[in-house]
Amino acid sequence: MADYLDYLEDSPDVVASKDKLSRIIVIATYLGIWAITLIVFWFFTRGSDAMGYALVFMWVVLPTTTFALSLVIGKNNYWGKAKWVSPVVFGVMYMLAGYATLSAANMAAFNKVTMPEFAMIPVGAIISVVGLGIGVILNHRKLKNKTEK
Repeated sequence: MADYLDYLEDSPDVVASKDKLSRIIVIATYLGIWAITLIVFWFFTRGSDAMGYALVFMWVVLPTTTFALSLVIGKNNYWGKAKWVSPVVFGVMYMLAGYATLSAANMAAFNKVTMPEFAMIPVGAIISVVGLGIGVILNHRKLKNKTEK
């Protein structure tokens, strides 16, 4: 009976289902945290809190989330070679977080529309590439250890 249960756990359908669910969780986690950063800014901060918000969310929460989820993507080899597109996505989302909060508040206060700060895209992308690279290295070590056994 134990052999059959081990077989079921390693069944391609079960593995594919778990893999798909894991990918959805990674995406949902990032989008959820990203949305929370916007909600906190617009509903729970005042003008005098902008510096604190920027320090906590733009320089700690979002970069840490980007790094951690990129690490997970690399370690589990989600999306195969297409995973290397994720730093661009993380970079754009990082730029949009600043544009939808601090820049939007500035535009509203001064009644002037400004362009997004595209220079923020590389910041988010670099954080993601570092996490992704470490994850890929961990994945290769895991595979190497399996083949050596």
